[in-house]
Amino acid sequence: MNKNLEQSLSDGNRPQYRFMKYRIHKILLVCCSYDGYILEEDGHIESQINQEYLDLNMSNPPSFTRVSSTREALDLLGRDDSFDFILTMYNVGELDVFTFAKIVKERHPQIPVALLTSFSKDIYRRIEEQDRSGLDYIFGWHGNTDLIMAIIKLVEDKMNAEEDIVEGGVQAILLVEDSIRFYSTYLPELYKLILLQNTEFLKDALNEQQQILRKRARPKILLATNYEEAVELYDRYKKNMLGVISDVGFVLHRNDPPESEKRDAGIDLCRRIKEDNPLMPVLLQSSQTEFEAQARGLGAGFIAKNSKTLLSQLHEYIAKEFAFGDFLFKDPDTGAVIGRAKDLAQMQEMIATIPDKAFEYHTSQNHLSKWLYSRGLFPLAAAIRRGNKSQFATTEEHRQRIVNLIKDYRILLGQGVVARFDTETYSDAVAFARIGEGSLGGKARGLAFMNSMLLKHRQYDKHDNLRIMIPRSVVIATDYFDEFIRNNGLKYIISQEFSDEEILSEFVSSTIPVKLQRELKAYIKTVSTPLAVRSSSKLEDSHYQPFAGIYSTYMIPYVDNEDQMLRLLLKAVKSVYASVYFASSRAYLSSSQNLISEEKMAVIIQEVCGTEQNGLFFPTFSGVARSINYYPIGDEAPEDGVCNVAMGLGKLVVDGGRTLRFSPRYPQKVLQTSTPELALRDTQNEVLALSLQPEEFRTSIDDAVNLRRLDIAQIAELRNSRFVCSVWDRENERISDSPFDRGRKVITFNNILKYNTFPLAEIVTDILHMGAEEMRCPVEVEFAVNMDVAPGEQQIFNLLQIRPIIDNQDNRPIDWSEVDTSDALVYGENALGIGMMSDISDVIYIKSGTFSSLSTEKIADELLELNRRMRDEKRSYILVGPGRWGSSDPFLGVPVKWNHISEAKVIVECGIEKFDVEPSQGTHFFQNVTSLGVGYLTISPFCGDGVFREETLDKCAAIYEGSFLRQVRFERPLWVCIDGRSNKGIVKETPDEAREK
Repeated sequence: MNKNLEQSLSDGNRPQYRFMKYRIHKILLVCCSYDGYILEEDGHIESQINQEYLDLNMSNPPSFTRVSSTREALDLLGRDDSFDFILTMYNVGELDVFTFAKIVKERHPQIPVALLTSFSKDIYRRIEEQDRSGLDYIFGWHGNTDLIMAIIKLVEDKMNAEEDIVEGGVQAILLVEDSIRFYSTYLPELYKLILLQNTEFLKDALNEQQQILRKRARPKILLATNYEEAVELYDRYKKNMLGVISDVGFVLHRNDPPESEKRDAGIDLCRRIKEDNPLMPVLLQSSQTEFEAQARGLGAGFIAKNSKTLLSQLHEYIAKEFAFGDFLFKDPDTGAVIGRAKDLAQMQEMIATIPDKAFEYHTSQNHLSKWLYSRGLFPLAAAIRRGNKSQFATTEEHRQRIVNLIKDYRILLGQGVVARFDTETYSDAVAFARIGEGSLGGKARGLAFMNSMLLKHRQYDKHDNLRIMIPRSVVIATDYFDEFIRNNGLKYIISQEFSDEEILSEFVSSTIPVKLQRELKAYIKTVSTPLAVRSSSKLEDSHYQPFAGIYSTYMIPYVDNEDQMLRLLLKAVKSVYASVYFASSRAYLSSSQNLISEEKMAVIIQEVCGTEQNGLFFPTFSGVARSINYYPIGDEAPEDGVCNVAMGLGKLVVDGGRTLRFSPRYPQKVLQTSTPELALRDTQNEVLALSLQPEEFRTSIDDAVNLRRLDIAQIAELRNSRFVCSVWDRENERISDSPFDRGRKVITFNNILKYNTFPLAEIVTDILHMGAEEMRCPVEVEFAVNMDVAPGEQQIFNLLQIRPIIDNQDNRPIDWSEVDTSDALVYGENALGIGMMSDISDVIYIKSGTFSSLSTEKIADELLELNRRMRDEKRSYILVGPGRWGSSDPFLGVPVKWNHISEAKVIVECGIEKFDVEPSQGTHFFQNVTSLGVGYLTISPFCGDGVFREETLDKCAAIYEGSFLRQVRFERPLWVCIDGRSNKGIVKETPDEAREK
């Protein structure tokens, strides 16, 4: 990636933001009532200007204040000198316009003054006899209001020339003409051509903001009426000049009498310009056709002023020589057109394939850079112009540099941008696009936010040979969800009870809107990797109430057949839509005080990060990082953050599987790999990968239906294992970090965390700091990394998601020295929560004597029924059990979803001997529990970490006792105190003094 291009496009260094800084807001119009009527009623001048400003998406269009005489004008200027421009007609009172203009310049030198007059020989003679020094411009008018529009543009171009052209790189066209009649005719035509060119170029813009920037970056017109002024303007702006249009005969100095005109001044000017820059286009025009041969001899164009086709010839010359319109690739020997490019994508494609001779011809003449300059693509144009043939060993090397520059620029244009999806212009260079006009949903908003923040903070190319980015994403906005529900009559699903399978079947058998199908078909033409189809509801990952992992994410393989690929994609989209109404989604919405009828779903379609091997697709590793660590170990501090990583797909991490945990501040201190015994026992023991067999993606409420679980033995021969695996040296009873040693693989991430073969800790630290700073709260990010790339290619760090971590802590101070913990039912010093609760009388706990990791799924089924009963009774409870609640791995804990535990107000992860699992922060389940204010304790009583008096509960009468679960109800509400600030929590029977209160 070219870093100069990236620097030029970063938010803090975009000159386009300054373009057209000076605008005309207030115009003083001096004219009689008749002329005023023509302008205001017949010409609709104000409405035309208002429309132009609307097109430019700019506020405050210029307003006109009309007075009938020069005396009135001077009186008004004496009271109000805030006018930006004065436009006066010829017959405007006893004080003539020339005297009026001189007085204005004496009193208000900053205000430009222009004369607009109908032309006759008599008026022209009078003008020539007058002192015109107070007038900036004189124009001939025939009732054409487009001339007034051109005048305003001309004045604004002059006001902004220095900053926009010299500092910003905007291009200019120099018009040299002393004939008032001719330049009054030319200017509207030139501006029409420029605006037409600008309109065509806007089609390449990705969003409204880029359109505005490109409109403001249009080429400017600079008018000179004498030789001296023309030379001055050329010398000042020649580095950014598209070309020159000049008369042949004109005066040498401002205010020289007409009779002093030098008949061949234009020839002299052309010769001077061509000596300075032989490639500068110059068009000479004159009624004296004898100068044509001289003009041609100098390499200039020539048009006869008295030609009936003057304007069409002007259009033709400008389109060809000033690089307006499509770029025409030509054979330099025959002049035949061999290719055409209308946008950057086509330009990139053509440059890669045209013959060497044509490539050398166009680059030697600066045709490519001129075409780019005329479209406002200044950084790219400058980069291409800086490279010439002598700098490259071969033509192919030169060609490849330009192809890469265009490719990089197209990618950079899409960074930090939410583009409108257009079936005609969309390409794989667009990082983030939206289909539809509704909401993007919370998850997609976070993704778009990250995209812009990466650009703002210059994170994309901070590391050599590594790209930090979001995966290419397209978002289907919520309006298509509404249309899908409405068109297929699916509203009845909201109010009736159906199983998840029944809901999914109804949705998958329904029809996606035809327009959306067309857009998705255009999208998949640009796809060559598997796709992740992810939920992005309105409430999901919102700033105050994240919905982490509540809805489904489906992955589909890439297949060559576009129709088959479209069918897979449509099924996945409909499956995500259906997940809005699944039981776990309904339960979470109810717990968070939201109505299911108000929820709307957008869908994110993303390229999956990774590579293919053995019919499987997966990243090198994935992870979740949090900017706050609720369970620091040793030297770690909460503000250092925490990161969990796993080889393969990230579903293993967010669903609570066995992962590697480390502190970004201390990446070399990993508890799980601190001894060989721990490494063998506690590191990742399976890898998730996507099957590339399309038949494996079938309709299922399980969004992992086509994911494969690979055990350690199966990953040994996979390429990605060399980046993250160590080897167990059984003979020497040690862990070897050489991936080439033979033996059992152990996923330690030592090569990354100890030897920094990939700057993971640094990247995670930067991203978390950036996210927390921009969102003003702790954040959690999900990511995936692909290190398995071809030599010379960049490795990829894909940011998949960002969400706020909600702090629902109760800030009331608690004096723990006054709290008696000796009779606590539950007590722990790893607690998160919201303070005191006094409305819970029930405890549901797993009977330790019946617990087995083989029975966790049965426990989940039993708990589902108990939770439903508690919901019907509108009662809350405390839930206690071994292992990791919410884990998708049944061997790590009970695999519950939200509808299993929605009525629990305190959840306790209670380690037991031979089943002590690391706390579950980093999972979707953990994020949702803590964000809803559920108290959360992690204890391991068997090793002295916390208390759970199961024997006390066993002595109490049970209102429910099943195979694995037991429920006890106390006569009085329990005394529950969770103090997130001190990380302490307690559950005990209500003390007597508390009862009395």
